Amino acid sequence: MRLTARLASSAVALAAFVGLAMTAAPAADFTGDPYPLGTCAVSGEKLGTDATVEVIDGRQLKFCCPKCVASFKKDPAKYTPAVDEAIIKAAGAYPVKHCLVMKDEEIEDDASTFVWNNRVIKVCCKKCIGKIKAAPETYMKAYEAEVIAAQKPKYAATTCPISGKTLGDGAQDVVVNGKLVRTCCPGCVGAVKADPKAAFAKIEGGAPAKKDDAKPADKASDKPAGDK
Repeated sequence: MRLTARLASSAVALAAFVGLAMTAAPAADFTGDPYPLGTCAVSGEKLGTDATVEVIDGRQLKFCCPKCVASFKKDPAKYTPAVDEAIIKAAGAYPVKHCLVMKDEEIEDDASTFVWNNRVIKVCCKKCIGKIKAAPETYMKAYEAEVIAAQKPKYAATTCPISGKTLGDGAQDVVVNGKLVRTCCPGCVGAVKADPKAAFAKIEGGAPAKKDDAKPADKASDKPAGDK
């Protein structure tokens, strides 16, 4: 009886582990950034909790229904330009100050802009776009290194947004949608990519307030009673 119970318990644990692995797997399948839009890549309709997530040619995309998935796969060139345009429009400030190829060239307001697997990239000219697309892995590593170097000194959170554990020597630096996120270990990276907005919210919400942020009323309250 005890042996049977142990075997049953082991089977349940194994099934749970396999289920967790299957759930986490899609986050590691795509390259670049998670799909940042709240609308379907084909219809443009607002996505719900039942959105269909697909990785197509290494890029994560989200759709409102299986029919839109089929439409995109049938003719990606028809829908990709509109998706890229929407991603560029929704992107925040570009986090890198110079061209990834011609590093002496600073990024200007009229910089050439393109999207690589949901990641907005700006360069000094169109020739540099071709060079990056020819060796994306090399240049994306350079992009991530630039973002980490620029944002890490000002990174205020001291705990992992996924586990809540204190960040130690084994902390993992990951760049998602132009922002640095630090996790306690590589195992939490998939969860960050699965829901970047939730991770960003926890990081911003957990950052300690600066002394300069104190309200005038708070500073005035430090005066002894009776002082005017």
